[in-house]
Amino acid sequence: MKYLAILIFVMFGFGNLGAQTVTIGDVNPEDLQIKAFNLSSSATVKVSGVGGVFRDDYRLLMYYGWILDADTREVVWHLFDEMKDREFRKSDGLYDFSAEVPLKAGNYELYFTGAYDTRGWGNNFTMSDWTIDSFDDLVDEIFDSRDKEKFRRSLQEDLLISVSGAGLSPASVDALFDAKVKKAPVYFVKAENGERFEQGFTLTASTDIRIYAIGEGRKDEIFDYVWIYNAASRERVFEMNYKNTDFAGGADKNLKVDELITLPAGSYMLSYRTDDSHSFEQWNALPPDDPQFWGVSLFPVTETDRKNFSEFKAPKSMQPVAELVEVGNSELVSKGFSLSKEMDVRILCLGESTSYDEMADYGWIVDANTRKTVWKMRGYKTEHAGGASKNRRFEDVLTLDKGDYIAYYVTDGSHAYNSWNAASPHEVDRWGITLWATKDNEVGQVKTFEVEDYVVKNLIAELVMPGDHVYLKKVFVLDKDTNVTIMAMGEGSDNRMYDYGWIKNMNTGEVVWEMDYYDTDHAGGARKNRMVVEDIRLPKGEYRLNYETDGSHSFNDWNADPPNDPQSYGIRVLIAE
Repeated sequence: MKYLAILIFVMFGFGNLGAQTVTIGDVNPEDLQIKAFNLSSSATVKVSGVGGVFRDDYRLLMYYGWILDADTREVVWHLFDEMKDREFRKSDGLYDFSAEVPLKAGNYELYFTGAYDTRGWGNNFTMSDWTIDSFDDLVDEIFDSRDKEKFRRSLQEDLLISVSGAGLSPASVDALFDAKVKKAPVYFVKAENGERFEQGFTLTASTDIRIYAIGEGRKDEIFDYVWIYNAASRERVFEMNYKNTDFAGGADKNLKVDELITLPAGSYMLSYRTDDSHSFEQWNALPPDDPQFWGVSLFPVTETDRKNFSEFKAPKSMQPVAELVEVGNSELVSKGFSLSKEMDVRILCLGESTSYDEMADYGWIVDANTRKTVWKMRGYKTEHAGGASKNRRFEDVLTLDKGDYIAYYVTDGSHAYNSWNAASPHEVDRWGITLWATKDNEVGQVKTFEVEDYVVKNLIAELVMPGDHVYLKKVFVLDKDTNVTIMAMGEGSDNRMYDYGWIKNMNTGEVVWEMDYYDTDHAGGARKNRMVVEDIRLPKGEYRLNYETDGSHSFNDWNADPPNDPQSYGIRVLIAE
């Protein structure tokens, strides 16, 4: 009997020695399943199963599969290659497939999904998702997708994919995935919706790196993507955009970067972000060919390159010296800062534009003593900040003299931090204004202060930040003839002032100075915000400073855009320099 068993095995079983089958089936719509297998030697495997294209709630539901090389991440077989992609979409109902695929020895991942094609007809349809060559194509696509067999749960068990062959054996998906990501000193993969990732790394020498990233975007906008910037200078050394990406398989919006870059020695930040849909968490269209690596991985090219990666050493200048960030709707915020020497300051300001040069959310900087604007965010000097086109960013280095300054940031009633009415910017937590020193040894040269506590140098008297319906007075005495600077800000239009100040000589009863519309300039914000700075000489004596407002548009109760220096709304008298 023993010899008979051996004979039967030799006759019927030897040809299948070591051969096993890996199968994926019973996959729910909008689900994606993965299995892995190993080939001990090069072999031709058989891939077979049942795919399908169905109508489901006026969308196209497509069942299909593919095989990925677990190490190179390259597709080695795809059902769409068996039948041209466009022809597959025209299929109706179940579709049997079978193929003989030659594969090298190695590890592979098998995928099967039931995904919705946004190029179908329905709520998810957009013309940008669809390539149409003629009017006949348009008619065919519309009526073809409407006439398709409707998806039924009873069909789900019939939909499957199998791979079998000599020397094939099942493998662990997690083990293969872990082995691959361990080769990347820095990575962020299987990214989900609404993720914000940032990690620093330091290179001890010039290093060649393979950057492998998968994300989402289209020609005019990118949603899930990666960028790398120098931690000291904030210079972007790499950024994923539509021009430097390739098609990542699946939906047209799936984009891939697989590129070699060389970075000099230094410290860097790797950043990746996703929007609120279409990620490894859940795909709202056909998934990419390598869904597990949705995100970014940095692979050193050689072992020497790998040894150049070291623990992140954050430059001191990476820490902001002053910031007003995460600013919400209808806010006006300020922060004072003092420079003990002339120095370069890097400024980043994110805001919302309404036109080429008009900003709804923006920042500016004034001299704390003279109240002159030394910098303001201008729309035409900004670039796109990611997300909605109205998200704008300004980043540059400013040279500022030794002295005291106040940074301001203002928002209107919509589209600000945590209350976006359109796609949010990429650096969402920096909505506002941020300042950095450009050199590590100059970080300590910057000190911050609260604006409300700041005392203007050479100040004689002031009446500032008035509300509606007020009449403010303050007496001051000059013990000698004095050259003074008067700084006044108020509301005026149609050649008339509504919020304004004046000075009265208490010894003579004469009004020696009064804010006149014809002497004012625009103070920023609404056109009715007016300001004047004037030098006069006052004789020795007693004076009274006066300021009056009407019933609207005053400090912290603006009915239009506030002035550039809202905390100077009112009047000040200073000793002239």
